[in-house]
Amino acid sequence: MIIDKVKKIKEQYNIIGRTDEIRKMILARSVDKNILIEGEVGVGKTTLAEAISQYYDSNFYRIDCSEETLTHNLIGHFDPPLVIAKGYIEESYVYGALATAMSNGGCLFINEINRMPESTQNSLLTALDEKILDIPKLKKIKAKDGFFVIATLNPSAHVGVNVLGEAIMDRFIWIKLDYQSKEEEQEIIRKEVNIKNIPKDNIAEISQKIIESTRKTMSIRRGSSIRGGIDLAALISQYENNQSTQNWIEAAIMALYNKIELEDGNTRTKREIISDIVLSVLNKSDF
Repeated sequence: MIIDKVKKIKEQYNIIGRTDEIRKMILARSVDKNILIEGEVGVGKTTLAEAISQYYDSNFYRIDCSEETLTHNLIGHFDPPLVIAKGYIEESYVYGALATAMSNGGCLFINEINRMPESTQNSLLTALDEKILDIPKLKKIKAKDGFFVIATLNPSAHVGVNVLGEAIMDRFIWIKLDYQSKEEEQEIIRKEVNIKNIPKDNIAEISQKIIESTRKTMSIRRGSSIRGGIDLAALISQYENNQSTQNWIEAAIMALYNKIELEDGNTRTKREIISDIVLSVLNKSDF
């Protein structure tokens, strides 16, 4: 039963929530399809990819994409000095993550695939579709059983991303990861920071409400992920007085300043916006 597999993965890899998303990933693997996970930064895309890979007992190979990710970074390249000394042979070739994953029958994790140039994306097509990779002057690799690809996709609103071509999109099963419920996020914060949510010390609840507010504030283009809540809770728990408004504002600015992006043309600073969010949350909380 799929639900039993989901439960086992969540227990084995200590995952809070994400039952539906894990179920969909298992369904995709059951029909031998590659998986494309779309979601904001910090929603747990990598965590789920690693859990699925380990559950299926696959080696995990990762490549982080940027506009400078070229075909040779993905597939591999001949080392010039070795070619001169030995020629175009196996020993002269440096395998990339794709070629290695195919050769060993592992999971290739492509982080932020829509930061990869389109020409590099196209080099994936035959590997994704036919599970074949042709390395000129060397050999043709036929992927071993167990080879599959999990890629992550940033929302199109992010800076520095490219549009994925229809050909490559057609070769993936798409799964969306939204932010988790407030209860799940609070549970994650408590687990990561090792704090207890008692009435006089409701750190996890307040931290979660603050990051959730950053996602709903009109002047903020991209709000904070759960990482901001974890960092905020960890910082405020170190203060002697974690019931101080000023301490919450200071900790929130430290934790969230680099984790949010403001809308263009904003006249207010990040410090001012974060401070107002903290004050608003604290005023509405049992603080």
